[in-house]
Amino acid sequence: MKKFSLLSYVMVLTIITLIFGATYATVQQTYRTAANDPQIQIARDINARLQQGKSVETFLADTIDIDRSLSTFVTLCDADGKPVRSSGDLDGHMPELPAGVFEFAKSHGEHRVTWQPRTGVRMAMVIISSNSSPIGFVAAGRSLQEVEIRERDLVMMIFLGWIVCVVVILLHALLQFYRDRQNKL
Repeated sequence: MKKFSLLSYVMVLTIITLIFGATYATVQQTYRTAANDPQIQIARDINARLQQGKSVETFLADTIDIDRSLSTFVTLCDADGKPVRSSGDLDGHMPELPAGVFEFAKSHGEHRVTWQPRTGVRMAMVIISSNSSPIGFVAAGRSLQEVEIRERDLVMMIFLGWIVCVVVILLHALLQFYRDRQNKL
């Protein structure tokens, strides 16, 4: 009969923890990167239409309140990153992104960021550099509210699964420990 080995149980717990941690990280990153998908397509399509010489006036007829809506919005910015036209507003104004995101987008062509203009409002943003004067950048974004709900649910599922595994391993360790003690008597 095998003897109780604390080191073996510690190693099993470590492996289980690493597996659950890797599972969480993989799924969370899938959720977060997928949150950019519609914005990538929208920003690239609008940039392509701008490159074809389409008028800015034909874009963005509707306006949504980005702190309440889950809809995707687009902001067209000049070469300095100042908003020219937007389908979204925040507190009655066109959204203004931080200057640093435009510098990165200008040097790399595209930038994907999480933007939090104020507490309780988080956006998945895609910024594309455009050479269609007067438009210097096309920024598309949408709320991360639903993604963050999924992430919280994921944390609970991972944590509960991990707890169940730890309890089963600890019960087995306890049982093995008592069997070993009984055999010594």
